[in-house]
Amino acid sequence: MAPRSRVWLITGCSSGFGLELAKVAAARGDKVLAASRNPAKVDLSHKNITAVQLDHNKPLPDLKKAVAEIVKVHGVIDIVVNNAAYVQTGTLEEATPEETYKQFEANFFGPLNLYRAVLPQLREQKSGTLVTIGSMAAWYPMNSCNLYNASKAALRWAGIGLAEEIKDFGIKHTLIEPGFFRTSLLKPGANLSGTPASTRMKEYDEINAKADQAFKDFNGIQLGNPIKGAEVIYDVVTSTGVAEGRELPGFFALGSDATAEIGKALDKTREDLEEWREISKISDFPEGK
Repeated sequence: MAPRSRVWLITGCSSGFGLELAKVAAARGDKVLAASRNPAKVDLSHKNITAVQLDHNKPLPDLKKAVAEIVKVHGVIDIVVNNAAYVQTGTLEEATPEETYKQFEANFFGPLNLYRAVLPQLREQKSGTLVTIGSMAAWYPMNSCNLYNASKAALRWAGIGLAEEIKDFGIKHTLIEPGFFRTSLLKPGANLSGTPASTRMKEYDEINAKADQAFKDFNGIQLGNPIKGAEVIYDVVTSTGVAEGRELPGFFALGSDATAEIGKALDKTREDLEEWREISKISDFPEGK
């Protein structure tokens, strides 16, 4: 008896990594539940892709109902990819509490609630894989983009912590932190939201101008190829292709810029630790006392 096809649930499938990963998985014979707030925007050119409505920003009871309906399509879900996100720009002082919450709702609270909604199904199956799409931005600050970086840092540690809590149920988790890829993430009006001119402060004009120009100039020339990136994600998650025979990593940096920037952040952290090590230990009780 031939093994059944894997079933993926992928969020944010109207564009970017979500769409490309859905296409790769479908082309390799897997079934894909391509989730979007607006399913009409999902590319259904492959017969293995089924568009489903899902807004992870909805209250948890609504999410649970949506996931229950989605499970009915194939009766099972093997791999859940938490991918939907957007970038809020603007300095921390300028950003309103509402903008701050909205950023964390989309990039942290929503993804965490999706896992809460789907985990009962996976625990019942005693199997499954959770894939959290984070960002290398979780590792460092960035002027006029720190809400996004902070939301991805929160997602990083929640995902790593979740992995330990669910492993005894036969459920695996991997955190994938991409570098810059040529998706619509930096496209104004799509997944890039800026603080309005009415709330911007003249004291931050230079910082905001530099950041706005940098995003504008960088959009469309990012180093990462989203199609190749999606293929690598597929291989890493399924232990096939370039990852044949390798265990699912707890953490995977996607793209040479991600490995470089995360490496710099690690080096800086080590330097700070060593510089203050002797003063730090003054706060200890004497050993053995």
